[in-house]
This record gives sequence, structure tokens and C-alpha cells, in this order.
Amino acid sequence: MDSAGNGVAVSLYDGFCFHPRYVREFNRYCRRSTRVKISSVREQVLPSFYPAAAISVFQGGKCILRSINVFPPGAFRGGHGSPECLAGPNRVTLRQDGTLGLTARGYPMAHGFGGPRHRTNQAIHVDLTFRPLTTGTQQVLPLRPDSTDGARHSWVLGIPGATVTGLIQQINLADDTTILNMPLDGLGFHDQYFGGSGIGRDVRAVTRGHAVHQDWTIAWNHTNTSRPCDTDSMVIFDQHTAPVIVQNPQSEITYGHCGMLRNQYPARMVLHGSDSRGHNVELVIQHQNIIESAPHLVRNSCSVQLRSRGSKRYLGVGIMETLSVRGLTWPFFSDIASRSILTVHADDPLWRQ
Repeated sequence: MDSAGNGVAVSLYDGFCFHPRYVREFNRYCRRSTRVKISSVREQVLPSFYPAAAISVFQGGKCILRSINVFPPGAFRGGHGSPECLAGPNRVTLRQDGTLGLTARGYPMAHGFGGPRHRTNQAIHVDLTFRPLTTGTQQVLPLRPDSTDGARHSWVLGIPGATVTGLIQQINLADDTTILNMPLDGLGFHDQYFGGSGIGRDVRAVTRGHAVHQDWTIAWNHTNTSRPCDTDSMVIFDQHTAPVIVQNPQSEITYGHCGMLRNQYPARMVLHGSDSRGHNVELVIQHQNIIESAPHLVRNSCSVQLRSRGSKRYLGVGIMETLSVRGLTWPFFSDIASRSILTVHADDPLWRQ
């Protein structure tokens, strides 16, 4: 996102774990005997049955276009060892010069009195280049506590800071005219999430956020759960020093509510702890504006202030997103969430754009 609030958020999923059908099937499976062999599990229970891409386009700090497209099983390619991945016509590629290329395509949706409607006569085109500000800074941290079934969830901070250039477009497919043509020249952030079970199992919500500056990046995560949680963390990437990691910081959090489901999101967070050298670190995050809201997501802008090592201070503006599966199987809300998702088959013209 640039200084004017123009930008895009793209998420590629091996399995869209916020699909109401998946949540329903997974909850049903968890209620059954745990002795069921994995070979006998219906494929609808596995998240890989729902490869997907979610695209959100922002202009002036507001979400103006959104797309959630689900592709046939097997349409995702990627792994733990590389940032490269592919989901239908969307892909992240690692180039020889060390930059990342992002190509994303999706059908936008419109919201009216009748609920979400997909505009298959239009398409979102995103073509961006990520140029890392630093190298060798990748960190792997727990995203949330292990599930009761022992499944682990990892957060990979692959490129915590990058300059991002490229073009975001909205195309009218009927006559091949351009509705939106938005060049982008700003700062970006790239991370990955790997989990062995449903992200929302045993927790209320999972929050992660970041603030990117030309010389530094601050990233943090928090899990809202009734159980003891020791996987919260904050990380400082400064070009002049080694990364500083504070795990399991003490937290003081005030929550706000958003949307028909009254989804919770941190309106104010204070995280404080000490790094490996015993230096005190305090991070204060203050909600500014909600820039996107969906049944499974609240994304908001926030002010960020961090004091480290007793004297150094970081001030900036960040983006925070809170994910939750709460309410995705409730009547009416489940229908709205399902209608916001469009299945795109392998013979769809979107794959060839």
C-alpha cells in the first residue's frame, strides 16, 4: 500500500479454511470418533478440497473491490521451502534477481440488497514486483497455540519489507475496456501460514499485523483464546541491526466489534516484554479505521509506536487483520458467506487472462 492508501491484499490458499462448507464438514468430523482412518475421510473435510485466491483492492484507504474465487481440488502448487506458489491463474514467482512477481486474477463481487453478486463480466488484474529491502531476514514463528489434536500452525515472515511496483486494474471483459487503472509504487509485506488443522479450532480469533517503513518493519501476532496462550510475538526488523524477537509478551487488549456477526478485533493493543538480551520492548497499537470487513475477516489500519532498548522509538502506520470462523455455520450468515465465494472451473476464461 502507498502513502495515499492505495494498494492491494492478495491471499493464496492451498485450502480456504473459511469456506462455510469446509468449517461445517470439519466440525462434523471432529465430533466423530478420532479413530477414523485418514484414508476414509471424505475429501470435503480436507482444506485442500478448496484451493482459493482472495483479492482486496484499496483506494484512499477503503476497500473498493473484493474477490474470493475457489478453484478445483489440485489447483494449488507450492510448499514450505519456497515462496513460489500457484492457485489457479494466480501465482507468486521467485525471479533470478531476487525479486518476487505476483500475478492475480479474480472476478469482483458487488454488494446489494440481495446480498453479494459476482461480476463475471469484469475481472481484477494485479501484476506486481516485490523487491526486498533486506535479505536473510526470514523468521518462522508459531501463529497460534497447537490444536487439541496436536496440529501445529506456523507463521513464516518471508519478506518483511519490500518496495512494491506494478499495476492494479479492473477490466470490463465485454469490450476489453479499463474501468480502473491504478499504478502502485509503495511498500509491501509477504508472509505465509502453514497449519495442520482448522485455523479457528479451539480459538476465538487470530490476529496478525505489520507496519513497514523504508528502514524497518514491525510485525506481531495475537490469539484470542480462553486457554493459556504462549505463541503471541512481536518482531522488529531493522536494516541496521539483527532482527529482534519478543515471544509471549504480556498483553493488554481492548476489543471493538464490527459487522453483522459483531466480529471482535483489537481496538488497542499494548504488548510488552524483553528480547534475548533482556532489553525492554513495548509495542502500542491503536486502531484508526476499518478498511475491510467480511464474515471471516476484519482488516483495519492502525498507528504503531514501539520503544526498544530503552531509547530507540519506532513510529508508523500499519495494517492489522483478524481472522475468525465464528458464525460461518450459522443460518443466514453461512448463506451470505457462501454466496461471497465464486467457484471458478479449469475451463473458465479467467485462467487464460
